Amino acid sequence: MKQVLASIISNTEFMPGVKLMWIEAPDIAVLVQPGQFTTVCCEGLMLRRPFSVHQADSSRIALLFKIVGRGTNWLAQRQRGDKVDILGPLGNGFSAEPEARNLLLVAGGIGIAPLVFLAQRGAAQHSVTLIYGASVASKLYPPSSSQAEGSNLLSLPDSVRFIPVTEDGSIGKKGLATDVLPDFLDWADQVYACGPIDMYKTMSGLICYSEGLAEVLSKAKGQRPNNLSQDKVREESKLKRCQVSLEVRMGCGIGACYGCTVNTRKGLKKVCHDGPVFELDDILWEEVRI
Repeated sequence: MKQVLASIISNTEFMPGVKLMWIEAPDIAVLVQPGQFTTVCCEGLMLRRPFSVHQADSSRIALLFKIVGRGTNWLAQRQRGDKVDILGPLGNGFSAEPEARNLLLVAGGIGIAPLVFLAQRGAAQHSVTLIYGASVASKLYPPSSSQAEGSNLLSLPDSVRFIPVTEDGSIGKKGLATDVLPDFLDWADQVYACGPIDMYKTMSGLICYSEGLAEVLSKAKGQRPNNLSQDKVREESKLKRCQVSLEVRMGCGIGACYGCTVNTRKGLKKVCHDGPVFELDDILWEEVRI
């Protein structure tokens, strides 16, 4: 973890109401992994604002953010050459099982931010499919640099299969990202997602992670449900791992204030310190309020 006063390289409107900012921060860039985040000190605000790392190379990191409040509005107005106070990388990122070959990524809305980074890193050793859902075509992330001229975008590798989904059907398949998800579950060895809570709740049902499954397995083995760990459930039922990135309000961003706790099957966990990436079936979704 490094705190740096970094120079802004570019800050462009990438999609309506969404900014793509490239920052010169080599100390963070060489350490960051897909799924981790940074916090930025925004003028006039006491608390730092968290942002997923969208992309990174040897010396730069990119933040993709939607303008929604005072912090992001201030950041959106920064110009090339301005300095920003950044702390990172923070939290735990995505991970892959050694035997996983086919990775399925599911993004909803601005949830595309950390998954592009994961797709870029994962494509070197895995077959990657990215399902991306947005409300309309104009809010859909462009998969290639030629579609986002001037944004300094590093395009997705050609090997990544990009599946666009829009609610109005203006481009790609019509519906939600979760409507398309079942078509790829048999293919995928491991699933990753970032998006709204309702998307995660739907995915939880589709991928069949539940206490009910543990009970079925335990009865088949003559065991009590409490004797079966979630890892054992996955192993016995051949379920796929699904990792999700949670976006919640944070206080300190480093695990000191307990302001971003969520309830899991393993007790209370701090999103900034224990996450932001969690196993889908570890979260008690009925208790999550974001």
